[in-house]
Amino acid sequence: MHRFVLRCKRNVEELIAPTSSRVSLSQETIALVTGGSKGFGWELVQKLALKGIKVIIADVGPPAVDLDPEDGIVYYPCNVTKHEQVQELHKKIVSNHGIVTLLFNNAGITCVSPLPETSDSDIQRVIDVNYIGAYMVIQTFLPDIMKVGQGYVVNVASVLGIVSPARLTSYCASKGGLIAYHNSLSQHVKRITLGHVKTLLVCPGKLKTDMFANVETPSKLLAPDVDPAQLATQIIKAIEHNSTRTLNYPYYVNMVPLIKELNWPYLRILKNLSGMDESTATAGR
Repeated sequence: MHRFVLRCKRNVEELIAPTSSRVSLSQETIALVTGGSKGFGWELVQKLALKGIKVIIADVGPPAVDLDPEDGIVYYPCNVTKHEQVQELHKKIVSNHGIVTLLFNNAGITCVSPLPETSDSDIQRVIDVNYIGAYMVIQTFLPDIMKVGQGYVVNVASVLGIVSPARLTSYCASKGGLIAYHNSLSQHVKRITLGHVKTLLVCPGKLKTDMFANVETPSKLLAPDVDPAQLATQIIKAIEHNSTRTLNYPYYVNMVPLIKELNWPYLRILKNLSGMDESTATAGR
């Protein structure tokens, strides 16, 4: 009951938030999407560009298609695990375009293997991209957003940061770390900017992208794959509606925290019934 009251209070606060604190999606808006050259990131970039805003992709490689400057999409090479490259990216964007007010931390990689067989370098690489990279991007670009006094920081995590299947230890740990960091960041930003600079945590289920192409969906009824284009649309809607609640998508992700509260034997049974461990086992072969 207490959680329900708090949830209702947050909903009301979002509805009555001053219009001046809402993020404007216009031609003057500049968005930065890390890992935006392919997969979900590319879908998000295209959806944002359709809103008429300038979208900057930061990725280790360019998109597979030629970019038309008239579409409002610009690509800069950047490895988010390299602090000097992130710093240089920031200088170029500010000099050539202006201040980023929509920051999307989307860059991510995975490694599917049993923990004893996962090398230290593989674990380090996943943690560096999925967590440390997001941290460095925020540390570099957030001061500008705070100075402007309006904007959004969107961190794309995963339901696997909440519940972990076998053979995805490093990926789950990196997303769990990102979730914890986001929660701390949100409290800090809200206190300093009085809610004018907002944060949004995105926790999707398994996306229909190349990253998890070899991981079978254990139950398309209970946990269907997520359409990247639909998720991108939901994120933009959340921003347009001034939302700072965690975006869990699709519906079943909202049930995961409740399931985790179950006693160990019941949780073990549910994991067996869902087939999540078996689905990652086949991917590792």
